[in-house]
Amino acid sequence: MHFKNDVMGFAQVAKHQEVERYFLRGKQIVQKHMDFFSEILKKEDLSAPMSWDTAVSNSTISPFSDKLMMFHVSAMTAAGIGNYRVAMSASPRRDIGMRYASLLPEVSLYAEAGANIMIEHGWLEESPQTDDRDKLAKE
Repeated sequence: MHFKNDVMGFAQVAKHQEVERYFLRGKQIVQKHMDFFSEILKKEDLSAPMSWDTAVSNSTISPFSDKLMMFHVSAMTAAGIGNYRVAMSASPRRDIGMRYASLLPEVSLYAEAGANIMIEHGWLEESPQTDDRDKLAKE
């Protein structure tokens, strides 16, 4: 849930418009996932966690660069994907595991979009590539 607060705050202070849109997209994804799992809890007569949206200030002056905020969101997204996979494998309930599995593609595409933004701006280098063995053999 802290992720939602981070991307809300980051969106209102981002300098690049595409970075702002990326963060707002993240906020929408987080809200969708919160609603998705809150529905299960409510069906089971359990209380759903509250959002901490009020902790986000109204400042529009960023203490951080877009590069640092993108790196932070990228790291949290990667951790979230890992958490979903662990939760999916540890859940004894097949229906909940399937819900985690159904959300992974959306989060993975979000992570990829963030990496592409970072590469475009020179904030992230291209990941190491494997050698093209066929090309090397011909040289």
